[in-house]
Amino acid sequence: MPTSPGSVAPQTRDRGVLVPKLFRYVTGSVVATVCSEVAFVLLYGVLGAGTTWSSTLSWLAGAVPNFWLNRNWAWQRTGRPSLRREVLPYAVIVVLTLVLATLTTHVADVWLHHREVSDSARVVLVAAVFLSVYVVVFVLRFVLLERLFGRPQHDPSAAPGE
Repeated sequence: MPTSPGSVAPQTRDRGVLVPKLFRYVTGSVVATVCSEVAFVLLYGVLGAGTTWSSTLSWLAGAVPNFWLNRNWAWQRTGRPSLRREVLPYAVIVVLTLVLATLTTHVADVWLHHREVSDSARVVLVAAVFLSVYVVVFVLRFVLLERLFGRPQHDPSAAPGE
């Protein structure tokens, strides 16, 4: 499809929006992942909490800043978030990550307890499993969050049906 002089092709315009958004998403995800990983190592490795509590509290330590960084910074959403349109779908996305992280860290912990592995090596290996869950679901989460936050914002002042 030809474009008029001075206009930008749709795929170029889309890429011009996607690249900065992806950079902001990556940056926000790194911040959230560091929050989660530090919390996991402190809870599981230093305080000796079980994998379920460590995974759950560590997930929370990253999920809260991740929501705000993704919504407000990566996708440039403003105003009060809609519980039904944004918060609940986001919660489903990240809870699935929590379940996966909890299950995999528990399996790794149980498996390593039956091996002759030092406590410090076990902490490092289980923490690596926890981190790997976030790495594996990274791209899938971007696609899901793009669908969630990439939609036009609902205007509460608009008449019903608009």
